[in-house]
Amino acid sequence: MGDRLFRARHVNHRLSTLHPKWVLLPLAALYLAVLGRLVELQAFPEADRWQAGTQPRESRKALPAMRGRILDREGRVLADSLARWQLVMDMPAKERRYLRPKSTLSMAEIQAEVAPIAALIGKSPQFLLDRLLDETRTYAVVARSLPPAEVSQLRALLRAASGTGLRLQEEEVRVYPQGRTLAHLLGFTRAETPLARTGACGLEAMLEERLQGTDGSRKTMRVGRGFGVNPALEAASPERAKDVVTTLDSTVGEILREELESLQEVHQPDWTFGVVLEVDTAHILAMGAWPDFNPNAPGEVEVAEDGSLIGHGFPGMWPFEPGSTMKPLIVSRALAEGAIGASQRFSQEGHRWYARGARQPPIRNAEGVPDEPLDWREILVHSSNIGAGKVGLALGAERTEAAIVDWGLKDATHLPWRDQNVLFPPKVEWVKRPQWTIPAVSMGHQVQTTGIRLAAAYAALVGDGVLKDPRLFGDQEVAEPRRVLAQEIALQVRGVLQDMVEAGHRTHLHHPELEWGGKSGTVQKTHGQEVGNYTSLFVGFAPVENPRYVCVVVADNPKGKHHYGSQVAGPAVRDILHRSLGVAETRQVQIHEAIFSSGASQILDEGRVADTLQGE
Repeated sequence: MGDRLFRARHVNHRLSTLHPKWVLLPLAALYLAVLGRLVELQAFPEADRWQAGTQPRESRKALPAMRGRILDREGRVLADSLARWQLVMDMPAKERRYLRPKSTLSMAEIQAEVAPIAALIGKSPQFLLDRLLDETRTYAVVARSLPPAEVSQLRALLRAASGTGLRLQEEEVRVYPQGRTLAHLLGFTRAETPLARTGACGLEAMLEERLQGTDGSRKTMRVGRGFGVNPALEAASPERAKDVVTTLDSTVGEILREELESLQEVHQPDWTFGVVLEVDTAHILAMGAWPDFNPNAPGEVEVAEDGSLIGHGFPGMWPFEPGSTMKPLIVSRALAEGAIGASQRFSQEGHRWYARGARQPPIRNAEGVPDEPLDWREILVHSSNIGAGKVGLALGAERTEAAIVDWGLKDATHLPWRDQNVLFPPKVEWVKRPQWTIPAVSMGHQVQTTGIRLAAAYAALVGDGVLKDPRLFGDQEVAEPRRVLAQEIALQVRGVLQDMVEAGHRTHLHHPELEWGGKSGTVQKTHGQEVGNYTSLFVGFAPVENPRYVCVVVADNPKGKHHYGSQVAGPAVRDILHRSLGVAETRQVQIHEAIFSSGASQILDEGRVADTLQGE
């Protein structure tokens, strides 16, 4: 009996849950399992796990290059990219210190903590709290374009308030120091990421490849599932793209913008466009339009009823009928070809010329054209439609068509934009309807061109008779210049165009301090059954003795008291030329003064050296 009781007690003691062996046995089993696994991995390693556990892993981080600058011919900045910082809230709500369940901070304490940050960025504490305490937000931009002084102070404040979700993020800001000047030509960029910007329109889009620099990179290494060393193995700094230097002149561009704005206020056209071209080089000095926009804030423009943005469209590439500005190009070509004589006169047919027969509408002259035979000079001065039509017929269909092509009004330019298709009579019209097609084209109808092409043609007409492709960059590839008119004829036409401006009945074009010339164009348009819309334009050049600039201004559908090109666009061209020449003369004086000053200093220095030598 006693022996059985002893054995029972002994067994119960060994099976008790409090026995030490019951605690040690699971630990021993776990130890043996881990040891066995380590032996297995050491003796029979699996390739993928071995590489993942022992081999270093490299990673590369791109360092974006900043966008290149666009400069004008004087070195003034037209477009630039600046490194700026922005303050962002970038953390899931559950990880933010203020929103953690165990947070003991009161609202007063939170406000006191964010108040210095809010004051530094010019915001109210509530503005910050609305974003930091919003459980639905993961990311929000709190402040943009922070200056360097604020960034250094913010770093210290953010370190003291860690866990809020606020951090500084680098960004690239595209700026246009000249504001609205040349805005249509420059365009603007769109931000895709804080450090990557691409051109949206204008030169920003057309020069995308040239403006993109070379991105840098930084290579790092990780060992052991993300733990271990993380040194910078190698780094390549980003290289910003080289400056793109244009032929543009921001001062002339500002003059053009101001004069187009004045024209818009007085005559209220749907849109206005202008271009200024340098005669000798065919360099584009300025191109602009109205309405315009501010490229620093391109979204802040008026929205039309159809939803389009008013001001973003660029009429510089829109084709239009040149009207009477075509007449000097055809008449001068007829003189050069010997199709008409220098003293030959053309009847004005009582202001009604039935060129297509008595049953068809006649070609009419505008008011003020003398009803008497006119020579080629008088045809241009008085802008006779009938006279220009008869000169065109004397030149003939084949040579008239060739003249349009030779003047560069049809072919695309070598500029970085895609020229819109222009209207040009098909071959059948030249062959089957020459009695109508030739006079119409000679008056600037049934054919379209663009402002820059018309400016280049007139630069050749009033220059030395050699047509040069318009340039926007000094290193631009262009076609070889070609002679389209004898120099002596170009000189004669230049004088006649001066007479056109100085005619007694065109006092609105006179300027006491400017000798200039030009030709107006007025094109009546028909939309369905509606008649009365006009394209009013003017081409001018100055000075007459040695033309330096050509300017074209086009106004579409003016709604003021006047619609003739000489009244609507002529005064604007006159003032643009006068002011631009004034700027050029001022610069020339400054250059001469600088050269003289430098030369005088050199002479004085050499004199001091001579005196010293004599004294020795």
